[in-house]
Amino acid sequence: MIYLLQKTPLSGQTILLFCGLLGIVWAYFLLVNKRGNLSANKYLALLIAVLAVLVLRQSVYSETFPRLQPFLYFISQGVLYLIGPAVYLHIKNLTGQKTPFSRVWKHFLPAVLTTLFMLGLFFYRTEIKEVNNILLLKIFFVTFVCLQLIHLLSYLIYSKKLIARYEKGLKRYYSSQTRINLKWMKQLLWICSSFAALIIAMYLLIVSGGYYEINNTADFLFLSLTAVLILSIIIRMWKQPEIVSGIYEEEQKYKTSPLSDSASGELKEKLQRLIREEKIYLDPELNLHQLASGMDTQPYIVSQLINQEYQQNFFNFINGHRIDFALEKIRNGYLKNTTLTGLAYDSGFNSKSTFNRAFKKKMQCSPKEYHNSVLKKPE
Repeated sequence: MIYLLQKTPLSGQTILLFCGLLGIVWAYFLLVNKRGNLSANKYLALLIAVLAVLVLRQSVYSETFPRLQPFLYFISQGVLYLIGPAVYLHIKNLTGQKTPFSRVWKHFLPAVLTTLFMLGLFFYRTEIKEVNNILLLKIFFVTFVCLQLIHLLSYLIYSKKLIARYEKGLKRYYSSQTRINLKWMKQLLWICSSFAALIIAMYLLIVSGGYYEINNTADFLFLSLTAVLILSIIIRMWKQPEIVSGIYEEEQKYKTSPLSDSASGELKEKLQRLIREEKIYLDPELNLHQLASGMDTQPYIVSQLINQEYQQNFFNFINGHRIDFALEKIRNGYLKNTTLTGLAYDSGFNSKSTFNRAFKKKMQCSPKEYHNSVLKKPE
């Protein structure tokens, strides 16, 4: 199969295909990466994949399958409805606001419905070409485009409000990871706003008729700018890997003297509030930097506090509370309605194996053995 960019020089074709494929590869990397904010990374992967598909959609032409390009063009109109939700949910997860799956699917419903609608139009495209009412087709096109833009701009506005509210809620001093995330969210919003402006400009050309006069140039310009946006996102993450992987350099050892009683007491109270009231340990993606951000202090200070007051490191401390949570659930008959795997995830663990190791380390028996011992006890 030979791929060609219609009426575009070979060098341009090669660059565009490279950018599109690079976007797909990078999206895959984000999906399989096990560090950082996993939920946020998944939505970022979706955003990059959508932009990559748009580049590949317009730049790829198949001589073997001549219907491939028009098919991808029709379907991709629904894909555009994924950009707004992907940006919004990515930023929402970075700000620490989880969205349950029962609500997430609603954000992607317009994309699914539009894709199905465009799929129908694709199969009846011959009949549509025979429609002589140009005014009707133009009204339909303008309405369709306006809905796309309203959808995208609405999500960008919501994302901007999320960032503003998050920044306003931060104290004067906050963790390095929070600072990195905040800067990245603003940059991502700027990048996506540029893409929205690019779409508006292209559609204005189409409606005015100027698009058809400079068809080849406009297509290539749109593809090139979209590719630049993909590269901008990738280069930013390459230069600042903490965006997707978090800060994972070794914890700073205590360069200062032990925490004073007053400082230790205040921080310990904050920590206990997060544990008791917010049950922060149930977040499977919780790390030292997120905990420090919630306590309005630096990660190494939290590490020092946990070591000084509880004689534990961060992971053992958090896993200990997760095991305590699981123990209470087992004693209350929680396993009557779920499995041990379900209990592991509900307790804040990322896998059953990690849950089993942490449980056995604390209780000297497996979760199943403990459950059986509870069942044998008389009522």
